Amino acid sequence: MDETTPFLQNQSHSLPRKRLLVIFPALALIQFTSFLDQTSISTSLPAIAAALNTGASISLVGACFLITSTSIQLINGRLSDIFGRKTSLVAALAIMGVGNLLSGYSVTPSQLFAARAFTGFGAGAINALVQIAIADITTLEQRGYYFGMVGVATALGNGLGPVIGGALSQTAGWRWAFWFVCPLCIVAIGYLASVWPVSSFLDSGTNGRVWSKLKLVDWAGALASLFGISLILIPISQGGVTMSWSSPVTLEMFVVGATLLGVFLAVEWRFAKLPLLPARLFTYGRSTNILIFINVLIGWIYWGNLFILPLYLQNVRGASPSRAGVLILSMTVAHGMTSALTGILISLFGHYKPIIVTGAVCWVLAAVAKLYYDQDTPIWSIIAVGILDGVGVGCSLQPVLVGLFAGSDTEDRAVLTGLRNFIRDIGGASSTTVSGAILSNVLYSQLKSRFSQEIIAKLISSAFALEHMHLTEEERGLVSRGYMEGIHAVFASFAVLIVIHLCACLCIHDYGLKHTASLQKSGQGAEE
Repeated sequence: MDETTPFLQNQSHSLPRKRLLVIFPALALIQFTSFLDQTSISTSLPAIAAALNTGASISLVGACFLITSTSIQLINGRLSDIFGRKTSLVAALAIMGVGNLLSGYSVTPSQLFAARAFTGFGAGAINALVQIAIADITTLEQRGYYFGMVGVATALGNGLGPVIGGALSQTAGWRWAFWFVCPLCIVAIGYLASVWPVSSFLDSGTNGRVWSKLKLVDWAGALASLFGISLILIPISQGGVTMSWSSPVTLEMFVVGATLLGVFLAVEWRFAKLPLLPARLFTYGRSTNILIFINVLIGWIYWGNLFILPLYLQNVRGASPSRAGVLILSMTVAHGMTSALTGILISLFGHYKPIIVTGAVCWVLAAVAKLYYDQDTPIWSIIAVGILDGVGVGCSLQPVLVGLFAGSDTEDRAVLTGLRNFIRDIGGASSTTVSGAILSNVLYSQLKSRFSQEIIAKLISSAFALEHMHLTEEERGLVSRGYMEGIHAVFASFAVLIVIHLCACLCIHDYGLKHTASLQKSGQGAEE
């Protein structure tokens, strides 16, 4: 028997419902902790910038985390195949906890950037690992329900993170916005270790010693992917902020990064015995390929909204950071409730396309409504649109993954989950950069006759800059109108992408949740 055979068989370990009810809270706690970590520092950034004197480089705190958390996605699933789900989750939680501990002890910007980059390797791995673990221990019919519950944990982490981070920064200091995550990591590790099945194939990974497992890792592909993705994401996340788009360094990073990704694909599709990104992932049929690639649009719209809405609420409407957070909670709450409901509906009716299309329609309605935002838009309207956005998110993130699993074989769910998360994160990284560039260009054209380029750059790079610039009422009005013009342009770009997303969703073929792999393949063949 080939040494890779264990990874292509025996990956279904559905557990009784009573056992799932014991294990699932551990996975939900892990997911919740991960998203708390990702969002809690957003309201602490002004305090961090002041304490460490980071200046404009404060954006690197998020960029370093984003780069490493995205770069780990493609190799994450296969590593968990080799070393086991529990081992991989414990390692990811440990890395995230240590990274937050080091972040809190940072005394220079460079130390903080390095610590957040280290944290990203753990936190970035957790989301996919939780989804893979749930897929391992549930049937396809149950999966929608449990993914929906994970969506609730995600929404709670997203919603409570900024609130907790802001409160801790104001009362105990910015360092506690990192440190409070550490005990949660310890509790999550202990809980998972106590309830995860010890006899499962997925608990122990392959049989044999660690050295045998290490030999199975596609190290050439892993290194090419890590460095290639990082070299592309660095200029994407920092282009126009701390790096010039036209600088030789930026261009060289793009070229070398693209070359390394080409090497990665060549290794994976021709030479690797146990590829991190098997070519067969793209051969399941049109519908599965659509579900893979619409994650670019989902990440773009989701993270783009989280980037641009605080700027609208604070720099156009004059809301405080805490009030802006409360207004955005309507989207977060709707996301959580919708995730739970869609999970139940998918499990109950056995179909996912109606849910995904409904979410896309809600996103279109929200996008159209945001084109009419101005300085006097009623608060109830902003809340209502936020609910539509939340429904769109809740009907997209987990249901799309259920559709991917329904249209593919069980042997590929780990690497498919990693690919899906990677593509979604690339969309999110590109969205914030492109949205910032659109806003920058419009603001510059509106304000160049009154303000210097340096002041305009400060207004763009920080949602907190306006309140510290001591502008006159006339100047504030000019800035507000400039922001509104730029934000309208960003919202218009979102609307175009959301319409494309809806059209793509309408082209999906719903395989249902009761098809066997052979029936799926025959259905895909007929579809083509």
